[in-house]
Amino acid sequence: MTQATHGGNVYKVAHERHIPVDQIVDFSANINPLGPPAVVRRTIRSALKQIVHYPDPDCRQLRQALAQQCGVDPDMILVGNGSTELIYLVPRALAIKSSLIIGPTFEEYARALMDAGGRVQYVHARREDRFRPPVNEIIRELSAKRTRIDAIFLCNPNNPTGQVLNKSVMCKLADAMEGRQGWLIVDEAFIDYSQNQSVVSMLRAYPRMVVLRSLTKFYAMPGLRVGYLLGASKVVDQLKERQPPWSVNSLAQEVSCAILSDHAYAIKSRAFMEKERSRFINGLRSMPGVRVYSSVANFVLIELPDWSSAGLVADRLAAEGLLVRDCSTLPGLNARTIRVAVRTVKENRRLVTALGVCLKK
Repeated sequence: MTQATHGGNVYKVAHERHIPVDQIVDFSANINPLGPPAVVRRTIRSALKQIVHYPDPDCRQLRQALAQQCGVDPDMILVGNGSTELIYLVPRALAIKSSLIIGPTFEEYARALMDAGGRVQYVHARREDRFRPPVNEIIRELSAKRTRIDAIFLCNPNNPTGQVLNKSVMCKLADAMEGRQGWLIVDEAFIDYSQNQSVVSMLRAYPRMVVLRSLTKFYAMPGLRVGYLLGASKVVDQLKERQPPWSVNSLAQEVSCAILSDHAYAIKSRAFMEKERSRFINGLRSMPGVRVYSSVANFVLIELPDWSSAGLVADRLAAEGLLVRDCSTLPGLNARTIRVAVRTVKENRRLVTALGVCLKK
């Protein structure tokens, strides 16, 4: 595979466009628009004295805090340098050689699997079904004895479509993989906006299920790189053996512990997203020829008019200092698809206006 293209590369755009980074409004990265909690800055200042020591390689304090929040034992948690590090650990540690990916979705699953020498096949949700995952087709694929599948990878809620599978459907997938002695890998990086659909409570019933999560998207601190994995303690031990030492730095560990206790921030963030996402989608849908898909997350998938293209529109918006995610090369999507994060009210209005002007040119 060629190098994957991700959102959030404001430095590249600033360099190419000769625009200061702080003048770019980044809709290409799905980060909480309220910004990091106030406790982040205070914690960094007080934790600076710890940088003279190596960080705790076992992240004991953070794992304890996460365990309390998630209702699991600390030995069922592995903290990583962002969830992407953990995505790359999984295929190697669990010896996954053939995987089914439910797409269209995050490109790094396929890259991690292929980097570990594995094979990848996709089952894509279809635009005519508004990208609802084709569960029956997935079950049929798993039932085909001719097909070797060691693992299923899926993102829930899914990036970039914003769709979510409920827990009853996830039970069907987990049962199917248990019967095959395979793995169900569920990426819950955006579950903070759809908490009732989390499968973490199913982990004890399904020891071959692994859940990935991120702390840095919902708490708006992606530069600190903190993610974590939940699974059976034996699975966590297997992954830990493959992880580089001191993977998560001291400041990231301290800040992560602090933000988990900021319940007011979490409540405020969810309330804002519920209201603003709906208003933003209505604004986008007001433009002729634009198809906007429903979402339970903090981003929206958009299909541009027939005469347009994602690359052209993304380029024109970048010239205005507005960065969106061009999804035209993502398997399962067409050349007219972009993804935009839900940002502040003012920024969202600016994007709707700019996109409307762009589509009239």
